[in-house]
Amino acid sequence: MPMATARAGDPAERRPVVRRFPVAGTPHRSRAPAADVVYRGVREAVASVVVRGDAAGSAVHRARPAGPLRLLCPRRPGGAAWVFASNLGGGLVDGDDVALDVQVGRGATCVITTQASTKAYRGRTRQRTTVRIEDGAAAIVAPDPVVPFRGAELVQATSIDLAAGASLVLVDTLTAGRLAYGERWSAARIDSALEVAIAGAPRLVDRVVLAGDAAARMQRFAALATCVLVGPRVAGAAARALTQLRRPAPHAPVVVAGSPLADGAAFRIAGERVDLVTAAARALIGDACAELGAVPWQRRW
Repeated sequence: MPMATARAGDPAERRPVVRRFPVAGTPHRSRAPAADVVYRGVREAVASVVVRGDAAGSAVHRARPAGPLRLLCPRRPGGAAWVFASNLGGGLVDGDDVALDVQVGRGATCVITTQASTKAYRGRTRQRTTVRIEDGAAAIVAPDPVVPFRGAELVQATSIDLAAGASLVLVDTLTAGRLAYGERWSAARIDSALEVAIAGAPRLVDRVVLAGDAAARMQRFAALATCVLVGPRVAGAAARALTQLRRPAPHAPVVVAGSPLADGAAFRIAGERVDLVTAAARALIGDACAELGAVPWQRRW
């Protein structure tokens, strides 16, 4: 790509060169920059997505990247719109403070995921995801697992606001880190929060905080996952998943627990291997994803 140049004394020399990269697959893109907000003295880059639906299906109406957070919106067969979040640095680097706000309009269906696992490198980082789902709409929020490196200080917050007739499928997975490099729960601090509200009323508030003693506390487990199924479009799948739960055997390599949540269910998974936790999560939410017409771990492109 040719680089922009400016002659000495040219006013352009004193202005930063701003490059806007196109977002693939979006029918409309605004030229307005994404909003930034200040959080605890640090400027937070806020990317945003608006998804709308009609009789023909769902589509990304607007997608605005911000800071290092990029958005890919490929067109896929089926009635759901797809949004992939990626990062220019290949992960969260020291000082990154990014946020993604998604609005899923009435009757639309949206899959919100990532290109690959979210790597949190050494240093302080923060990421926030907010999803608002209108009446009759549905969202599948299924990012790839978070992989914190040694010395990482990660703050992660996910907030889901559902209208009374909206539906949600969510999975959030946290791993022990780069096990092949001997990094097992070696992050300096992990603070991960999840909030789910229905019709303005908080129904689930969950928070995991792991610090320097995480390896001793987690013992044999190498990954954790939280799954949430709520809303009329996935209520049947949630009920079936609850009835299929069995008491785990002593020292089982993967442990799954669940409880009713509104008209759905919430589940917590712990496993000795990341692949076991991932497989258990997919088994829990697979039927619900199929009913919504999009399975996030199948071929994406």
